[in-house]
Amino acid sequence: MQLVRPLHEAEGGSRLAPNRGWPGGARLAVVVLMHLDHVPALPGAAPGLPPSSVAMRGPYPQIMDVHSTSQHEYGLRVGAFRILDLLDELEIAPTVAIDAFSARHRPRLVERVAESGAEFAAHGLDGAGILHDGMDAEEQRAYLSESIDAVAEAAGVRPVGWSGLDYAQSTTTLDDLAALGIRWTADWPNDEAPNILATSRGDIVDIPVNIHLDDVFSHLKRGTPIRVWAGDVTASARRLLEEDAPRTRTLVLGLHPWLIGQPFRFAHLREALRALRGMDGLWWTRGTDVVAHLDDEARNDEGDRR
Repeated sequence: MQLVRPLHEAEGGSRLAPNRGWPGGARLAVVVLMHLDHVPALPGAAPGLPPSSVAMRGPYPQIMDVHSTSQHEYGLRVGAFRILDLLDELEIAPTVAIDAFSARHRPRLVERVAESGAEFAAHGLDGAGILHDGMDAEEQRAYLSESIDAVAEAAGVRPVGWSGLDYAQSTTTLDDLAALGIRWTADWPNDEAPNILATSRGDIVDIPVNIHLDDVFSHLKRGTPIRVWAGDVTASARRLLEEDAPRTRTLVLGLHPWLIGQPFRFAHLREALRALRGMDGLWWTRGTDVVAHLDDEARNDEGDRR
């Protein structure tokens, strides 16, 4: 079977976004990307492909997996609030990717996220199914549209960012996201700098997540001890700051409150973020602010050419 290439690859690949430097002379932009997922106890008969972060063990979703569903509930009830309090203490405004179910049914959580100065990004319908190429075109468009509309209604602002469940996309997702007004995604870990993903409906900025620092991918899937994970976060930032690279860098840190919000893990998150907060040369920002900065840079470049 011949694999279908992603649209941006078929059109020649991504290109680096024009950028003369981050605001204030910063050398590294840091985005804290928190994911809020609701996992239903008993999904429908055809939930799509359950993400690996949910279907780790057991016969889920055929039989209710009490542990997985309860852990995600914990993240929405406890872990998210604990992390938001820490971010407030450190004066860090995060980007929060929230699924449609959580946006509709967790008003206190949505209110608390808004209080933190966070940007809301769309994040799918719930934690039971992800985007995949088995979906037909209309099904995918409905999935994306409902995801975005639910966040817009709850937050009062239409999101311009997208972070898919488990960072998953189909080969046509980017095209549909662009048509729905999405300006950026973090799903493609293809670089350490923002790059442009071209679609037939317009460009989307990729602000690449550091997939090897995502708490689920690193600590849960690869078995990295949480104390080592915290050291990896700070070591990555130091390396990116030290390198004399001819481009501006980003560090997108993916966090899941049901995992990193547990008390014994949270202590290491606090240690890592406090260490980063003490470093010079960082721009603590959100996805939408990165895009706004790049838009300004593009306008400056256009003006220079005239």
